[in-house]
Amino acid sequence: MIKYIFYLTIFLFTCQTFSQNEEDKKIESLKTAFITDALSLNKKEAQKFWPIYNYYEKKKDSLYEDKWCRVKNGLNTIENIEEKKAEELLDTYLQMKEERLELRKSFIEELKKLMSNKKILMLKKAEHDFHKMLLEKYKK
Repeated sequence: MIKYIFYLTIFLFTCQTFSQNEEDKKIESLKTAFITDALSLNKKEAQKFWPIYNYYEKKKDSLYEDKWCRVKNGLNTIENIEEKKAEELLDTYLQMKEERLELRKSFIEELKKLMSNKKILMLKKAEHDFHKMLLEKYKK
């Protein structure tokens, strides 16, 4: 708990003093520390884990930027689009969901080579807890 308060204090400090890009880097640093701690990764495990994690995060982000942004932009103008365009957006949305599922499956298969199923689930929980912590702090 004390570690989380420490991470949170650093996060709040950086939010007030750095630009958005630097803030994003700080959040990533906090996330790395948070997940490393939650999974109890030693140096050797972390050296194997983080390249895989970062690779899949970049792929997930690029999928989001490519497909979800198109869908989201369409949703913002949903009242004015024709049925054909709505069908295309829905197809894009479903394709994105399928690609995201395939990406997750492949990510988990890679992680299974490095760690136990329990640790993989602990990773999911750590990601959830980290995002929850950020949202709570942004609300305040």
